[in-house]
Amino acid sequence: MGQVGSMISRRANRFNAENRAHKIIGRDKPTPAPKYESNLRELQKALEMTPDLKEKLSKKDSALDERLKQVYVTSQTTIVENDPEKQNIDRPLPSDTKRIQDFEFGHKEPDHVSPGRVTMKQVTQFLGDHQKNSEEWTVEKIAEHYKLPASTVDDILTHFRPF
Repeated sequence: MGQVGSMISRRANRFNAENRAHKIIGRDKPTPAPKYESNLRELQKALEMTPDLKEKLSKKDSALDERLKQVYVTSQTTIVENDPEKQNIDRPLPSDTKRIQDFEFGHKEPDHVSPGRVTMKQVTQFLGDHQKNSEEWTVEKIAEHYKLPASTVDDILTHFRPF
């Protein structure tokens, strides 16, 4: 029933839309939005301080208009043309457009790893080694080889699996 209801409401909204639009456009002046009481108080204070404020705002100030007509903006920007003949031959643009290879795990592996820490590559390596041959690659041997605490290696082997 939702599709039928939306179709009916759409037709009702579109009915006589052009005439309604012309009626709204044909009005003399749209009704202004209501003003807040604080704004009305500020307006009253401004009118009390300068009684001829409405006249000043409604007429054109000829002095300001003349000064505005005297304003002239000049641009100091020079147009830079990319002319191949004017390029510096000593510094040519790079011609190698090969794509930079992505890193294996999405980020650069560090060159030096401090003891007690391992890289993602090393973790996947010892996870794979342990999965292939768990008798040879025991928790103690992995901990000794990578200088890690045995509890950390045991937690890694328990909670992570290579694909």
